[in-house]
Amino acid sequence: MRATVIAFALGAAATALLAVALALGLAALADAAGRETFAIRLGGLELVSFERSASGTATTFGPALALLPLLGGAVNAAGAALLRRTGRSA
Repeated sequence: MRATVIAFALGAAATALLAVALALGLAALADAAGRETFAIRLGGLELVSFERSASGTATTFGPALALLPLLGGAVNAAGAALLRRTGRSA
């Protein structure tokens, strides 16, 4: 059980760092390209949106940014459990 929790935590942390870096990079690219609006959604959940107005720019991080680490942690924990079950050491 402990190994599964550790695998989940490490997978979630890695996915969170990747998701935040990706969202910040996409917002910076949208700003540099001069786009007026930009949004990325996963299904009905928003990951990141960028909006330019006369008074400035705004970047919003949506709830999908919290969902991705949970999914990444679950996939990593499932992979670790599968490796343990087949007898391979991780």
